[in-house]
Amino acid sequence: MKFSCLQENLSKGLQTVMHAVPVKSSLPILSNVLIEIEKGRIKLSATNLETAITTYVGASIEEEGSITVPAKLLKDFITNLSPGTINSQVKDDIFIINSKTTKSKFNGSSPKDFPELPEFPKKTKNLKIEPDLLNEIVGVVAFASGMDTSRPIFTGIYMDYSKDKLTITSTDGFRLSEKTVKMKGEIEDFKVVIPAKTLVEVARIFSSSQEPIEFTLNQNENLALFKSEDTVIATRILDGDYPDYKKIIPGEHIVKANFVASEFTEAVRLTDIFAKEGNSTIKIRFDPEGKIKITSLSEETGQHESNLSAEIEGELVEIAFNSKYLLDFLTNIKSEKIDFSSNGNISPCTFNPDSQKDFVHIIMPMQI
Repeated sequence: MKFSCLQENLSKGLQTVMHAVPVKSSLPILSNVLIEIEKGRIKLSATNLETAITTYVGASIEEEGSITVPAKLLKDFITNLSPGTINSQVKDDIFIINSKTTKSKFNGSSPKDFPELPEFPKKTKNLKIEPDLLNEIVGVVAFASGMDTSRPIFTGIYMDYSKDKLTITSTDGFRLSEKTVKMKGEIEDFKVVIPAKTLVEVARIFSSSQEPIEFTLNQNENLALFKSEDTVIATRILDGDYPDYKKIIPGEHIVKANFVASEFTEAVRLTDIFAKEGNSTIKIRFDPEGKIKITSLSEETGQHESNLSAEIEGELVEIAFNSKYLLDFLTNIKSEKIDFSSNGNISPCTFNPDSQKDFVHIIMPMQI
């Protein structure tokens, strides 16, 4: 293998595939990046067996071939190399890189032990998603997904495509985010759960793409695949049935409020300073006279109370919340005002930003 390419192009390609390189692995080959020559370009690939990323880099090819090289070592080196043309070749499993002022040799290994990588089907019905839209919808749901790997289905994002609508949902059992967007595609209706961490990476990698993201499913291999420009990302679909979350979305309420998001955020954040020294529990009092009072319950470091005005209808209700859940919602959802409703201090509470009518966030109260 022998080629020449620009440092900045190779660096960008390596940065992309690094998202699929495991930090630790029982298989040493997975710590490597696979470098191949395919159709006159450099093909870079990496996988952790759950997610695989492939991207192409333009180059001047003199000789075809392939090799695997330690991914982090190569990425760190290329990133710190000065911009310009680099020349590379392989001799006896040694990957040699020459630049204007440097000459380096990387101990590589044969690609024969590298796992087989999935490819995006050439002829397939797919769903096209604009990069900025994917970034937006993933951003408002992913934070509510679970971290407990003993319940893997909760670590995923549920995607439901039906009747030209895409609904994506995440929940950890204590809070839930649901976003619905209208979207027309060739793909048949589907319901899948994709690891939230992977979907966040997909949105981030393709955020600067100038082309729509093509999404399709390979049910035989249990894979979800994303493609845009020169990059393909494939990930395993999580097994199991997603919970019937529609049952917990409240249909009735005894109190309803509308308040300024920035004022509410400041009040929660100040109260959280006292609350997080305890168990992060804060109490919020919704008074029909037009007042919201937020207080800390832990007295280990002192006490705090914040008050703000709001439009409130219904009964006087006091509800305890995990302040972290509130701050996660308020940090990730941008809106001038927020609608709140609840059917009581032990019922699921809904938060609807004025700016997004097709979005709902639910937080379960804490019992005190």
